[in-house]
Amino acid sequence: MEQERDDETKSKGSFDGIVTGLRELRVNTGVVTYAEIARRIGRHRSQLNGVGVNDAPARSTVYDAFRLGRSRLNSELVGEIVRALGEDEQSVHQWKARCYQVQASSERTERNYERAPVCIEDPVETPGKREPLKSLRSRSVCIGFVLLACVLLDFIGHAVVGKLHLALFLDMVGTATAAIMLGPWYGVAIALLGNSVGMLIHGSMALPFALVNAAGALVWGYGVRRSAWASTFPHFFRLNFTAAVVCTLVAVPILIVGYHGGTGHESDQLTQTLTSSGQNLVSAVLLSNGITSILDKLVTGFIALIAIQWCTLRIKSIDSEFVSPVDNFLRFAPRPTARNVWPLRDYSVAVTPAA
Repeated sequence: MEQERDDETKSKGSFDGIVTGLRELRVNTGVVTYAEIARRIGRHRSQLNGVGVNDAPARSTVYDAFRLGRSRLNSELVGEIVRALGEDEQSVHQWKARCYQVQASSERTERNYERAPVCIEDPVETPGKREPLKSLRSRSVCIGFVLLACVLLDFIGHAVVGKLHLALFLDMVGTATAAIMLGPWYGVAIALLGNSVGMLIHGSMALPFALVNAAGALVWGYGVRRSAWASTFPHFFRLNFTAAVVCTLVAVPILIVGYHGGTGHESDQLTQTLTSSGQNLVSAVLLSNGITSILDKLVTGFIALIAIQWCTLRIKSIDSEFVSPVDNFLRFAPRPTARNVWPLRDYSVAVTPAA
């Protein structure tokens, strides 16, 4: 027990302890991207230095502040990051003071050991040089694994609905999974690929509805990264409802203009019932598609959670630092806390250019 307390004290009194705290704060705030943190810092600096002054730090500079194993850490930058993540000025001063204390302790240690003999390792046997390449390869493997599984999920959804003639769509399970786990534009890519594969079952009719799936991917991808939208199950329920509404608003014009209100889907029976009761075609399609879409997106969203949990368990066997934005309520926590979050691994760093 005493050993655990000593380890915890050492962790808190080191730069790694500060970095771990920053990671936890970032996850609790809704997994804010490094580029967005840099933009927020730039806006705050412009308020201090004058309108029109763009003094935002580089995205890579912000990313480095979240990297473990640092021997130096800019206390001013840490304060700006904490402020950008929503903390008040008192908390900002506490974080900066913590950096000053660790820096002072580190300098004292260096002075005590400045004359100690230096052990130079054989560069041939040092594995550290291979670590960046190994990490990049692991990230690429994880991304490819998830994307392939997501395309397969969308295809299965198309096949099940086509075979059983269900009054749902189920063509966005993979899209939602990719958008939530990896980011909104990964979800858009899966939406386009999934609907292209869906043409094997539904013909060319599936292609225009890729726009609908892409809109849903953007809602899920951006929404889940905001703590107000995905920190609890009720919030996630609301996010799925929003995705359904957006998808309906995109789908109805396609149905009216391209298919005269119906594509032969089971939901067309509800449209016919509404038109026969006196509704005009636009309102009938809007109501029938909206009702079907709400049910479908609720089912899709929670099936995606199961898929995310399955993928996450396997990815963590390769990359133990991986975390998805929904990890908090997958562990049935009422709200995100610092004790039950994983350190964040931002996969956009591996494959996308700096924003």
